[in-house]
Amino acid sequence: MVARPASRIQHLSTATVLTVIYAGLWLLLSNNQGWGFGVVFIALAVLCALSAGLSLPRVAWRFLPGFLAFFGGRMVLGGIDVARRTLGRRTDVKPGWVQHKLSTSSDSARLLLSAICGLLPGTLAARIDGDIMQVHTLDTRRDWQSDLTSLESYLARLFPVSKEAS
Repeated sequence: MVARPASRIQHLSTATVLTVIYAGLWLLLSNNQGWGFGVVFIALAVLCALSAGLSLPRVAWRFLPGFLAFFGGRMVLGGIDVARRTLGRRTDVKPGWVQHKLSTSSDSARLLLSAICGLLPGTLAARIDGDIMQVHTLDTRRDWQSDLTSLESYLARLFPVSKEAS
């Protein structure tokens, strides 16, 4: 059975991205040492992932700069918010559980939204039930909805739903 060209490109793209990710992890975890040993394990990890049928979702790369700018800005604001609350004289929090109605049907966007929600100022996703994501927020008085809605919108554009999945 001969793979179609689009399938080969997807396979090569997945292998390349996984290699970069695993090499980055090795760099961080090994303190940039032991690359002779690391290259072998990186190659084995990529082969295992590919043999398990792992493939990357379709990504609309033109939306990546906007996502990175939004997310980077929110991370800076989150750091400032934590510093302000930590260094303040009194505790200024009103924690609680809230629900966020998901608008995207992209599984990749939903997964990434729940994974990185905790990097936004004062929010942490706990689980997704159908179209509802349970979120713990540090301050229920803050406008957490607009941050999550914006993040979800960026991710929905970055990971469009494929026509085959519809």
